[in-house]
Amino acid sequence: MKILMINLEQSTDRLQQQQQQFQTLGLTFERLPAVSIAETSIQDYEKLAFNGQRPMKQSELACFLSHKKAWHAVIAANEPCLILEDDAVLVRDLSNILDDISVLNDVDLVNLEVHGRKKIIAKQPTFSVAKDYQLFSMYQDRSGAAAYVLFPSGARKLLTRLDQSYPKLADEFISSCYILNTYQIEPAAALQSDKADMYGISVSIAHGSVIGHIQNSAVYPSSMSVLLKFKLNRAIQQLILGGRHLSVMPFSQRRYIHFDKSKFKMPS
Repeated sequence: MKILMINLEQSTDRLQQQQQQFQTLGLTFERLPAVSIAETSIQDYEKLAFNGQRPMKQSELACFLSHKKAWHAVIAANEPCLILEDDAVLVRDLSNILDDISVLNDVDLVNLEVHGRKKIIAKQPTFSVAKDYQLFSMYQDRSGAAAYVLFPSGARKLLTRLDQSYPKLADEFISSCYILNTYQIEPAAALQSDKADMYGISVSIAHGSVIGHIQNSAVYPSSMSVLLKFKLNRAIQQLILGGRHLSVMPFSQRRYIHFDKSKFKMPS
């Protein structure tokens, strides 16, 4: 399976850390240059970033556009691909997981990540992969987009949804695309390095969010009409989420994803 690593040009330390991790895993990845805030004009930023529940930072929009770029790459490859952000920490048996996921049918997206928040998943698993892992249908998750397998069918659905909607935080957008046939792996097979300490995992460098580190120069709108628009959008989104939860309640459960830290210990 092709592995796409989203990485900003200036984030050479992150790239080097991933190269070391993948050497240990015995895998290779293709670097996908991340979209920088300089690539989006202020006019396009203002057009795209103020349609949600709050203003998107320039760095948040750039992150979303980087994932959009990856979705196009999946369609071009015409095969499922693992999409990673460059702070992803991965289990040592990732290769076996990807081999088994790649041959599944009727799957659009498999989330590998855990992020310290509960998710709404099916009560029973649908698939078993790599002997020790199971895939559960996932109905709601807004906690990270650092590691997910995307099938061409899923990439097309995400891009179609974008044609009918507007950019959001990458994880929020993916989660709100309810036409996706989405699964969650358990135990988790990935986490972001800034969550490593929470789960008792040792990493050489625990990177913080790039979004938080990048200086955003644009000025957010603050007029009363715009603020009311954000509040209305937030209220509508809460109603949608509530309806979603009610519709899946009979066959789902909201809980934390099991995490086995021993699976992240690399052989010496």
